[in-house]
Amino acid sequence: MFEFPNMTSTLQLTGFQIGSFPSGWEYPRHHHHSFELLCCLGGEVQQEINRKTITLRPGDWLLIKAGERHKTTNVSPMDYEFFNVHFDLDDLEIRSLLGTAPYRLVSAAEAARSGRLSRYVMELREVTERGVLEKDDNTRTQLEDKLLLQANILLIIREMLSLIREQGENKTDAGSVTPFAVDAAHAIEEKLSHSLFDNLSIASVAKELNMSRSQCTKLFIKTYGLSPRQYVSRRKLMLAKEMLVASYLPISEIAERLGFQSASHFSRQFRRWTGLSPTAFKPKH
Repeated sequence: MFEFPNMTSTLQLTGFQIGSFPSGWEYPRHHHHSFELLCCLGGEVQQEINRKTITLRPGDWLLIKAGERHKTTNVSPMDYEFFNVHFDLDDLEIRSLLGTAPYRLVSAAEAARSGRLSRYVMELREVTERGVLEKDDNTRTQLEDKLLLQANILLIIREMLSLIREQGENKTDAGSVTPFAVDAAHAIEEKLSHSLFDNLSIASVAKELNMSRSQCTKLFIKTYGLSPRQYVSRRKLMLAKEMLVASYLPISEIAERLGFQSASHFSRQFRRWTGLSPTAFKPKH
């Protein structure tokens, strides 16, 4: 018998568009704090990433790692039609795979082998045409479409992960993560994970591993796409959500178990993380 493990994971969407821009349109060099995934649906567009120019044609997909500066230019005489989403996940293994290179290009031929990506994009187009992101009187339909939107984006991410694996590590960019960086990041993650509630400093971890604090932080970011401090915060947030949803523990005890100085300190931090207080997040049993 297969038993599904307990999971409390979060998909964060910070931007989602299906649209078009005219010939000559340009978006200046910029970066995001989340992953960007885009697909060229029509026309032709150039992406400049790390002084490299990548041309996207219909059916091509591009995954850009969080923090990478890039510039977009429509070089086609026709409109550039696109699918674009900015997202983040608090699953460390997925983030690690997504962040193994500054960007990942999946050609139209590679994407077509999946057979599913175009269907997911079509469903997302239908959802946006129904106005899921706008307020309307049909709350039930709106809520169902929001779930459909999230589900399809997760399925697209799943397909991209599968295609990235198929590409193989030999196709990663020169800026991809080295075996040394991966081993060091895993060692850092293990120490942080075992001392999650002891407020262990990155300086202490670096000293134990005979590295400088800055080197320790850079290696961790290069592998996982987030800083050690952000990693600890996300782990605590996941545990906090799990305890709030799946237990009857009072807020004060949850705060103590997570290593916070007080219930009020935990409440302030949880509100910064989610926009809600722990009491508002906790189901009314």
